[in-house]
Amino acid sequence: MIAELRGEVIDRREDSLVVLADGTGLGLEVMVPDRALDDGESHVRLFTSLHVATDGPMLAGFGTAEELRVFKALLNVNGVGPRMAVRVLSTHPASRIYEALDQEDPKPFQAVSGIGARTANRIILELRGKLVPEDKAPAETADDENTREVLEALLGLGYTRTEATIALNQTIGEPMSVEARIAAALRDLGGRGRTA
Repeated sequence: MIAELRGEVIDRREDSLVVLADGTGLGLEVMVPDRALDDGESHVRLFTSLHVATDGPMLAGFGTAEELRVFKALLNVNGVGPRMAVRVLSTHPASRIYEALDQEDPKPFQAVSGIGARTANRIILELRGKLVPEDKAPAETADDENTREVLEALLGLGYTRTEATIALNQTIGEPMSVEARIAAALRDLGGRGRTA
C-alpha cells in the first residue's frame, strides 16, 4: 500500500502527474485535484490512496491529509468512485465541501461533472454530520456512554445509522439527559422526514 509519495514531477497530464519517486526510480501516474496541476512545483509530497478498477490501478494523491480524509469519506457514498471523488476535490476545497454539507446545499456537488441531483443529495444525506473539519469533530468525553445509549435507542426505533448519527450530532455539546437527547434527535429526524 502506498500511503505517501514524495518525488520529482516529471510530467503533467490532463488530470494527473507523473512522479519519479525518491529513491525508487519508478515513475507513478497520480490522479490529483486540478489545484495540484497548477502549482508548478517540481517536487511534491502527496498523501495517496491506491484503487484497483477494471481498467487498472489508480493512485489518487492529495496535498494535505485533510483532502485525503474528505476523499475517503466521499468513497463511502454509494455511486461515488475514486475519479468522481477527485473531481469533487478539483472543483471545491475541503472547506467548501464542509460548508455545503452543513447547509445541506446540493448545488456545489451538482457543479461537479458527472454528479446529478440524486447523487448530490445522497452525498449530503450520508455525510452531513459525519464529515466535519477535524478541529470541529466531537472530542471523546465522559458523555460518550450517553451518546452510545442515544444512538442505540435510535437504531432500535428503526432509523439507519446514518440518520441516527446526523440527528445525534445536532445534540452534541448540549447539557441534556439521555432522554432529552433522544427527544431532541427525534424532533430533528421528524423535521427532516424519512428518506426512501
